Amino acid sequence: MIKIRFLACCLAFLSCAPAMDVAGAREDDSPGNAIARYDIAWAARDKAALENLIAPGFVYFTSKGGEWSRARWLDFMLSPGYRLEAAKRVEVVVHASGNVAVASTRWIGNGSFEGRPFRDDQRCSITLVRDAGTWQIVSEHCTRIQR
Repeated sequence: MIKIRFLACCLAFLSCAPAMDVAGAREDDSPGNAIARYDIAWAARDKAALENLIAPGFVYFTSKGGEWSRARWLDFMLSPGYRLEAAKRVEVVVHASGNVAVASTRWIGNGSFEGRPFRDDQRCSITLVRDAGTWQIVSEHCTRIQR
């Protein structure tokens, strides 16, 4: 009986998931789906996918007022000392106008960096541009939600 319930849950989940092509990209290329692919690539530590999703002039604004280049952000995300145990992005609201979109999101995750554990609950702003029909992330800024 447990196996049947598990199988039913899996089938229900798959029926709700957006369609994927063989390359892993969703069929509809929207800013929200670009963000979802970004999170999937981040969790999988997929350097090639991240490089395709993050624009060449990407900048990350840290919660402490710093500004990181694309290279520094990729180095951090792909660092062997960075371990992401769980993460989810919720409360995604996208505002688009032509080839520009700004998304307000909430990123909740935990893991460790250089052996030090972290637990984040952050409000993030992600700016995207559409170039040659494909959305790319040009900046991200996350601020810790204070409780």
